[in-house]
Amino acid sequence: MPTFTYRAKNLIGEQMSGTHEAADVEALTAMLREQGYFLIDVQAEGRVLSLDDLFQRITMKDIALFCRQFSVIISAGITIVDGIGILRDQMEKRKLKTALEEVHEELQRGRVLSAALSDHTTIFPEFMINMIRVGEASGTLDVIMNQLADFYEKENKIRRKIRTAMTYPLILFFLTVGVVTMLLIKVLPTFAGILQSIGGDLPLLTKILLGVSEFFVKHLIMLTLSGIVLMGVLSYLAQKSEVKYWLDSMKLKLPLLRKTTVKVITSRFARSMGILLKSGIPVISAIEIMSNLLGNRVAEHKFIDCCVAVREGKGIAGPIKKVGLFPPLLIHMITVGETTGELDEMLTRTAGFFDEEVEEAIEKLTAAIEPAMIIVMAVVIGSIVLAIMLPMVNIMKSVY
Repeated sequence: MPTFTYRAKNLIGEQMSGTHEAADVEALTAMLREQGYFLIDVQAEGRVLSLDDLFQRITMKDIALFCRQFSVIISAGITIVDGIGILRDQMEKRKLKTALEEVHEELQRGRVLSAALSDHTTIFPEFMINMIRVGEASGTLDVIMNQLADFYEKENKIRRKIRTAMTYPLILFFLTVGVVTMLLIKVLPTFAGILQSIGGDLPLLTKILLGVSEFFVKHLIMLTLSGIVLMGVLSYLAQKSEVKYWLDSMKLKLPLLRKTTVKVITSRFARSMGILLKSGIPVISAIEIMSNLLGNRVAEHKFIDCCVAVREGKGIAGPIKKVGLFPPLLIHMITVGETTGELDEMLTRTAGFFDEEVEEAIEKLTAAIEPAMIIVMAVVIGSIVLAIMLPMVNIMKSVY
């Protein structure tokens, strides 16, 4: 049996990690659930990284496309085994193609789809596997796959908008670094040498920047290597749970990011919870699943108390309000949904509203970042240009 390295937590927030032999991830999940824990992260040991693992990342778009195509195949009356075989044959990414090949083999041995997919949690999200399990039990797998396709398409749309919003500021940042480096290493020393040979006295600003320039030139290799090492260290630290938690807390504290982050979390919660309830999953189980889907570790930690309160029979609206994160509109819609018995429908409608709010918030965030980046770029480059021009002005004044 394969050995799995896992992390799990219970409803009061206590975490447990370790290794365990199990037939598959489903068996491991069942074992942990008997102990009062639910799975957060799992990985099979002994797996060798390939070039596909390093350079072929499975994106949200790939998952959405898989769900959409599989939904169409099942709706057409094709069996699950044949459907997976069709998708396997047309996949271009080798990593996903290999995973589907293994899933197809497991299906032929008699395993159900959710169990076969659970061996590949690094590719297929846990939420997707849980939903497929529900679809298998209820006989509505085609409907579930269609809902999953809608879910991941919207998630991909939000992520793409966030990446697009950050593209322009990043371009400005690297452009500024490149221009400043060229001015400090090439342009400024050349002008300073010419002016000193003429006999001009260099202003304080020019002397300061010239000192910085000399330091850059003398230690260029060391600074480059230090930059590479620093990027590697930051990338390593960014994978640590403590660092991820701190970064997520900053997203909720910084005024410029908080509003956008809250709207993204709210949209994700409403959409995911709506799909879970519409699929027939009990409220308590849906809330437990949601505690790993919010996309922000601080929010997920606060959500644990909500899970405990729901288990105690206190409804959803009250515990959600006590989280202290979600906007009043969501709380009101949940209250109405609980009263009318149409909670899934209310959450779905609310998700659509907050999807639009997220797009607007991202546009506002971009509109705020771009001018700030341009101002910083203008100040930095302007200071260097001023340091070059001031000595020339002084020489012209002495001549005339």
